[in-house]
Amino acid sequence: IYGDFIWVLVRTATLRDKEGNPLKIVGVMVDIDRAKKSEQQLTERASYDALTELYNRETVESHIDNEISLSEARKAEMAVLFVDVDDFKHFNDQYSHATGDQVLKFVARTIQSVVGEFGFAGRYGGDEFIACIRNAEINDPAKAAQEMITRLDEGFESETGERLRVSVSIGIALIKDDYNTRVEYLIGKADDAMYSVKKSGKSNYAFI
Repeated sequence: IYGDFIWVLVRTATLRDKEGNPLKIVGVMVDIDRAKKSEQQLTERASYDALTELYNRETVESHIDNEISLSEARKAEMAVLFVDVDDFKHFNDQYSHATGDQVLKFVARTIQSVVGEFGFAGRYGGDEFIACIRNAEINDPAKAAQEMITRLDEGFESETGERLRVSVSIGIALIKDDYNTRVEYLIGKADDAMYSVKKSGKSNYAFI
């Protein structure tokens, strides 16, 4: 009556004659819509980081693994960006953990807004984030990284009324034709590139 679909559970049994031929089928149909949709909501929640509302670590790794297969089918390039907030402890120590959470949310929104049309992002843990860019031969990962750095440096108005600027170091790993690369190896390479940025002054990006 609402013009929508619902979930139902159908159980049936076949009644047969003495020779085993089916005579009729009897059954029952149970409305399980509410339970099924609650289950779907729990599954969705389990895929996201509660604070930033980005994919959590397990989900983003799974999506990258799937993206490697899709890139192979398309014969396209893809990039993984490892984004680490510079001196994050400073926000917790000088302000508060609530301010630190605001910083993480700001970083998450910024990353998502940059890659949202041609990729996806997740929180890898703590102040570390992962972004994946598909069709990297068209959607330049260097340009995306620089845009993240620029937008984050513009800062945001914290609850204290102070404008807080955020610096990040970004490592970039590319797949061009080596589609047998494992997710862990790809993320590890991006992580290595990020640490090279840390060692050379932070607030920048690097390829490996």
